[in-house]
Formats: sequence, C-alpha cells, structure tokens
Amino acid sequence: METVGGFVQEAADFMNSGSYLRAVAPTARAIEATLKKSLQKENLSDDDYKRFLKENWSLITFMGMPRALPLPMNIPFGLKRIFPAFNVHHGAEEIILLVIRETLRLGRIPAEFAFNSAGRFEIKDGKLLLPPGLVNGLLGSVIFHPINKDEAIGEKYWMNISDFKMFISELWGRRDLAERIMKFYLERD
Repeated sequence: METVGGFVQEAADFMNSGSYLRAVAPTARAIEATLKKSLQKENLSDDDYKRFLKENWSLITFMGMPRALPLPMNIPFGLKRIFPAFNVHHGAEEIILLVIRETLRLGRIPAEFAFNSAGRFEIKDGKLLLPPGLVNGLLGSVIFHPINKDEAIGEKYWMNISDFKMFISELWGRRDLAERIMKFYLERD
C-alpha cells in the first residue's frame, strides 16, 4: 500500500541525491494522498488543491522559497502552447498548482519545468525554472499537516526548517512546531 510516509521518503531519497526533478512526482502524490485523507473523498478538484496551497502558503514559502517572490511573471511560450489556459502573467501559487496537477497527470514533472540554483523563479531557454527549495516546502506542508500525525518514515530521515534540523519521524502532524519556528524567525527579524 502506498502511504503519505512512503511518498515523503521516496521524495527525500531523490532530494538527498540531488534529483529534484524526480522528487516532484512523489511529493505531488503525497499532497494528493493528504488531501484525499483530509477531505475524505477520492476525486479532487483544482479548488481542493488551491485551498491546500492557500492554507499552507506561509509554511511552503518559509521552508521552500523565501527569496523566490515577487511574481507574477510572463510564462514561456512553450508552456502557453502546451497549457493554453496558462496564457497570461501568473503568480507563484498558480505556477505551483500547475506543477502539481500536471505532475500527477503525467506521472512526472512536465519537461517545460526545471530547477535552478538561484532560489527564485526564472525563465531561461524556454523553461520555467523553479526554486530548489520548493520541494522541501511542499513536503513540509504534508509532514506538518495534522491529518498525517500517524504517518511513518525511516528513522534516519530529517529536514531543515531554517536553522533547525529535525527528524521527520518526530514532525508528523506537528503544525504547532512549524508555526513556533516561523514565529521565532519573524520575531527575530
């Protein structure tokens, strides 16, 4: 049986080997499984994913892309051609929604996306480059989600939340810890 913990572990293995592109598919599946559990329904809509991103946006940006904004940005022509509805300037939430939905549909991240090392969204060579921390932020939204409090992962898996390095096995469903860390950094600045 495929579990949220299994998807998170698979994504973490890819990230630890530097394969961010391959980490997107299990991350998207972890989000999908989390949503299905929390909403208690099998068929999810775009609105379900939008709500999830909105509810977790501060955590996603804090953990995964603190320097990635501002947007909107003009989308490369290749994306406009493949995704006709995506034909205007878009913000980060819309781009991430597209990445998640299309990754779930294809079983892999679309070829029109890649990761950069700059920590922000960029357009280069007809591709939309994503900040590498995005996967970490999305995984955080799943790990800290209260519905996943009973999930499990191997004991040697950890994640960074700013300067804090913690074992994932101790973080399942602990949104209170994530909020405490974010508050600590906001008050410090």
